[in-house]
Amino acid sequence: MYIETVRFERVFDVQSGTFSFEAGGKCEFAVVLDHKRAPTAGSTFAVALSEPGNWQKVLGWRDLSSPTVGLKYSPWFMAFDLVLDLYFLGIAVLAAAWLFGGPWAALAAFAAMVLGEGSLIVFSALRNRQIEQALLAVSPEQTRTVTMPDMQLRRADSTAPAR
Repeated sequence: MYIETVRFERVFDVQSGTFSFEAGGKCEFAVVLDHKRAPTAGSTFAVALSEPGNWQKVLGWRDLSSPTVGLKYSPWFMAFDLVLDLYFLGIAVLAAAWLFGGPWAALAAFAAMVLGEGSLIVFSALRNRQIEQALLAVSPEQTRTVTMPDMQLRRADSTAPAR
């Protein structure tokens, strides 16, 4: 996860939650924060990105004038989505397990699906807590790009300068 602070010098092409902006002489297009509103020109945000500089992979954001943090993936949304998956896909998996393996296979398939989806919900909640804490740690006076070293991806970045 990478935390970047940006002062939106110009915000344009605002359409149903997507917007484009100019900051620091660079333009970014079709950025989505919360599908409800776009930031105003002159505001400063701290944004959590999954890849450095990739504004299509926003994980969370915070307007530095307020302590409110917005998150891309809510654990409740994940839970609801996974319950729907369990309902629509789980019936077919359970029927196939019952048909080809009997009641014990169906029970094992059901337990595996519930444990797997439960672990995804817990992982999402922990990840969101990490994003929220990192965004709250950014002070409003900070106007430079910040990368949290303990949260960097574990793979090498071919575009990064040599250290």
